[in-house]
Amino acid sequence: MAKKKPTYRPEEFDEIDDRPSRSQLKRDMTALQQLGADLAALGDKVILEADLPPEVEKALLLIKTLTKHEAKRRHMQYVGKLMRTFDTTHVRELVEAAHLGHEVKTQAFQAIESLRDRLLDGDDDLLQELFETHPDNGQRIRQLTLGARREKTAGKPPKDARALFRLLRDLQSAE
Repeated sequence: MAKKKPTYRPEEFDEIDDRPSRSQLKRDMTALQQLGADLAALGDKVILEADLPPEVEKALLLIKTLTKHEAKRRHMQYVGKLMRTFDTTHVRELVEAAHLGHEVKTQAFQAIESLRDRLLDGDDDLLQELFETHPDNGQRIRQLTLGARREKTAGKPPKDARALFRLLRDLQSAE
Protein backbone atom coordinates (compact mmCIF):
# COMPACT_ATOMS: atom_id res chain seq x y z
CA MET A 1 0.00 0.00 0.00
CA ALA A 2 1.37 3.39 -1.03
CA LYS A 3 1.95 6.03 1.58
CA LYS A 4 -0.35 8.94 1.39
CA LYS A 5 1.37 12.30 0.91
CA PRO A 6 0.62 14.73 3.68
CA THR A 7 -1.61 17.57 2.67
CA TYR A 8 -0.72 21.04 3.85
CA ARG A 9 -3.31 23.58 4.64
CA PRO A 10 -2.64 27.28 3.82
CA GLU A 11 -3.37 28.38 7.39
CA GLU A 12 -0.25 26.49 8.50
CA PHE A 13 1.84 29.01 6.54
CA ASP A 14 0.07 32.11 7.83
CA GLU A 15 2.64 32.69 10.53
CA ILE A 16 5.15 35.10 9.06
CA ASP A 17 8.64 34.98 10.46
CA ASP A 18 9.80 38.56 11.06
CA ARG A 19 13.41 37.69 11.69
CA PRO A 20 15.95 38.94 9.17
CA SER A 21 17.49 36.38 6.86
CA ARG A 22 20.95 34.97 7.50
CA SER A 23 22.24 36.91 4.52
CA GLN A 24 20.88 40.14 5.96
CA LEU A 25 22.49 39.40 9.32
CA LYS A 26 25.83 38.86 7.55
CA ARG A 27 25.45 42.13 5.62
CA ASP A 28 24.68 43.98 8.85
CA MET A 29 27.69 42.43 10.57
CA THR A 30 29.96 43.37 7.66
CA ALA A 31 28.61 46.93 7.76
CA LEU A 32 29.40 47.18 11.49
CA GLN A 33 32.92 45.86 10.85
CA GLN A 34 33.42 48.48 8.13
CA LEU A 35 32.06 51.19 10.43
CA GLY A 36 34.61 50.14 13.06
CA ALA A 37 37.40 50.20 10.48
CA ASP A 38 36.34 53.65 9.28
CA LEU A 39 36.29 54.95 12.85
CA ALA A 40 39.71 53.46 13.56
CA ALA A 41 41.06 55.14 10.42
CA LEU A 42 40.05 58.55 11.79
CA GLY A 43 42.71 58.28 14.49
CA ASP A 44 43.19 57.65 18.17
CA LYS A 45 42.07 61.12 19.23
CA VAL A 46 38.65 60.70 17.58
CA ILE A 47 38.24 57.24 19.11
CA LEU A 48 39.04 58.53 22.59
CA GLU A 49 36.64 61.46 22.25
CA ALA A 50 33.81 59.36 20.74
CA ASP A 51 32.45 58.31 24.16
CA LEU A 52 32.43 54.60 23.31
CA PRO A 53 32.18 51.69 25.73
CA PRO A 54 35.65 50.91 27.15
CA GLU A 55 36.01 47.50 25.49
CA VAL A 56 35.09 48.91 22.05
CA GLU A 57 37.52 51.78 22.53
CA LYS A 58 40.29 49.38 23.51
CA ALA A 59 39.55 47.11 20.52
CA LEU A 60 39.58 50.03 18.07
CA LEU A 61 42.89 51.32 19.43
CA LEU A 62 44.39 47.83 19.06
CA ILE A 63 43.69 47.68 15.31
CA LYS A 64 46.73 49.78 14.37
CA THR A 65 49.10 47.48 16.25
CA LEU A 66 48.09 44.37 14.30
CA THR A 67 50.24 43.64 11.28
CA LYS A 68 49.13 40.20 10.08
CA HIS A 69 46.21 40.09 7.66
CA GLU A 70 44.43 37.19 9.35
CA ALA A 71 44.84 38.74 12.78
CA LYS A 72 43.30 41.99 11.51
CA ARG A 73 40.44 40.12 9.87
CA ARG A 74 39.59 38.20 13.05
CA HIS A 75 39.94 41.33 15.16
CA MET A 76 37.58 43.23 12.84
CA GLN A 77 35.03 40.46 13.33
CA TYR A 78 35.43 40.97 17.08
CA VAL A 79 34.98 44.72 16.64
CA GLY A 80 31.81 44.07 14.65
CA LYS A 81 30.53 41.85 17.45
CA LEU A 82 31.25 44.57 20.03
CA MET A 83 29.59 47.22 17.85
CA ARG A 84 26.33 45.23 18.03
CA THR A 85 26.16 45.83 21.79
CA PHE A 86 25.35 49.55 21.62
CA ASP A 87 23.63 52.15 19.45
CA THR A 88 26.00 53.14 16.66
CA THR A 89 24.19 56.23 15.36
CA HIS A 90 26.70 58.54 17.05
CA VAL A 91 29.59 56.61 15.49
CA ARG A 92 27.94 56.76 12.05
CA GLU A 93 27.54 60.53 12.42
CA LEU A 94 31.23 60.92 13.29
CA VAL A 95 32.36 58.89 10.29
CA GLU A 96 29.96 60.66 7.91
CA ALA A 97 31.09 64.09 9.17
CA ALA A 98 34.71 63.13 8.59
CA HIS A 99 33.97 61.93 5.05
CA LEU A 100 31.95 65.06 4.31
CA GLY A 101 34.80 67.26 5.57
CA HIS A 102 37.21 65.42 3.30
CA GLU A 103 34.91 65.93 0.30
CA VAL A 104 34.65 69.66 1.03
CA LYS A 105 38.43 69.98 1.21
CA THR A 106 38.82 68.04 -2.02
CA GLN A 107 36.32 70.28 -3.80
CA ALA A 108 38.11 73.41 -2.57
CA PHE A 109 41.45 71.99 -3.72
CA GLN A 110 40.04 71.20 -7.16
CA ALA A 111 38.51 74.68 -7.44
CA ILE A 112 41.91 76.27 -6.76
CA GLU A 113 43.55 73.95 -9.30
CA SER A 114 40.93 74.93 -11.87
CA LEU A 115 41.54 78.62 -11.17
CA ARG A 116 45.28 78.18 -11.59
CA ASP A 117 44.84 76.20 -14.82
CA ARG A 118 42.58 78.89 -16.26
CA LEU A 119 45.22 81.49 -15.45
CA LEU A 120 47.93 79.40 -17.10
CA ASP A 121 45.79 78.82 -20.19
CA GLY A 122 45.62 82.57 -20.79
CA ASP A 123 42.42 83.80 -19.12
CA ASP A 124 43.45 87.45 -18.78
CA ASP A 125 39.96 88.53 -17.66
CA LEU A 126 40.31 86.25 -14.63
CA LEU A 127 43.79 87.63 -14.00
CA GLN A 128 42.41 91.19 -14.04
CA GLU A 129 39.55 90.18 -11.74
CA LEU A 130 41.97 88.64 -9.22
CA PHE A 131 44.19 91.72 -9.48
CA GLU A 132 41.23 93.92 -8.56
CA THR A 133 39.80 91.72 -5.80
CA HIS A 134 43.18 91.24 -4.09
CA PRO A 135 45.00 94.56 -4.46
CA ASP A 136 47.67 93.63 -1.90
CA ASN A 137 48.68 90.47 -3.78
CA GLY A 138 47.57 91.45 -7.29
CA GLN A 139 51.05 92.21 -8.56
CA ARG A 140 52.42 88.94 -7.14
CA ILE A 141 49.59 86.97 -8.79
CA ARG A 142 50.38 88.63 -12.12
CA GLN A 143 54.12 87.93 -11.81
CA LEU A 144 53.60 84.27 -10.92
CA THR A 145 51.03 83.79 -13.68
CA LEU A 146 53.31 85.23 -16.36
CA GLY A 147 56.27 83.25 -15.01
CA ALA A 148 54.23 80.04 -14.97
CA ARG A 149 53.09 80.64 -18.56
CA ARG A 150 56.73 81.07 -19.62
CA GLU A 151 57.69 77.86 -17.77
CA LYS A 152 54.87 75.99 -19.47
CA THR A 153 55.87 77.07 -22.98
CA ALA A 154 59.57 76.42 -22.32
CA GLY A 155 58.87 72.99 -20.82
CA LYS A 156 60.59 73.86 -17.54
CA PRO A 157 59.62 72.53 -14.10
CA PRO A 158 56.48 74.31 -12.78
CA LYS A 159 58.11 76.30 -9.98
CA ASP A 160 56.00 79.44 -10.48
CA ALA A 161 52.85 77.40 -11.11
CA ARG A 162 53.27 75.74 -7.71
CA ALA A 163 53.94 79.10 -6.05
CA LEU A 164 50.83 80.50 -7.76
CA PHE A 165 48.77 77.59 -6.44
CA ARG A 166 50.05 78.17 -2.90
CA LEU A 167 49.26 81.88 -3.13
CA LEU A 168 45.72 81.22 -4.43
CA ARG A 169 45.18 78.63 -1.66
CA ASP A 170 46.35 81.09 1.00
CA LEU A 171 44.09 83.81 -0.40
CA GLN A 172 41.15 81.37 -0.44
CA SER A 173 41.73 80.33 3.19
CA ALA A 174 42.07 83.97 4.29
CA GLU A 175 38.59 84.80 2.98
